[in-house]
Amino acid sequence: MTPQVAYMQTLGLETMEVRYARQAGSCLQLARGLQDLDGIESVNYTGLESNPFYLISKEQFGSLPGAMLTFDLASREDCFRFMNRLKLIRRATNLFDNKTLAIHPASTIYGSFSPEQRLSMDVSDKTIRLSVGLECPDDLLEDIKQALG
Repeated sequence: MTPQVAYMQTLGLETMEVRYARQAGSCLQLARGLQDLDGIESVNYTGLESNPFYLISKEQFGSLPGAMLTFDLASREDCFRFMNRLKLIRRATNLFDNKTLAIHPASTIYGSFSPEQRLSMDVSDKTIRLSVGLECPDDLLEDIKQALG
């Protein structure tokens, strides 16, 4: 590894705890806000008390169980329309980036699987995955609202 790459990795490791706390806190705030939006059928985040894995998540991860959540829209087509309308949130498959990233898992990560295989893995065509970054959660929620139309 070059000295520049080693330096950048060191910086990333030194700030990971601060970034994680910010991103996970924003993710929890965003998950709570998403539950109240028209057009969103369900929100899956283990930090929500309504999640079936809430207690085990709290036991294993504490009050901030991560910076990733999923939510379902009415259809696959709604997911693509939604993603095409996003302005702040970017489309990418990365995780734990400084920027918030959205993906449609059924057509990307699981795109080579048959519909039957995706169903057996509980991968829905109606699901959007968000990896929450460092942006203000209110700004992220506003971007989602405008993208829902």
